[in-house]
Amino acid sequence: MGEYDAVWVFVISAIFVGFYIYIEARPKGSTFLKDISSSISRFFRLR
Repeated sequence: MGEYDAVWVFVISAIFVGFYIYIEARPKGSTFLKDISSSISRFFRLR
């Protein structure tokens, strides 16, 4: 299985790059990172 390590790394990175291009290439821009940051800030908000 060790001879296929580079293939697995390429496939996994291609999936992540494809997902990133998909969320960034929308007509109104990406809201994915904004949604994540708002969720994190809501979680860590002081009460």
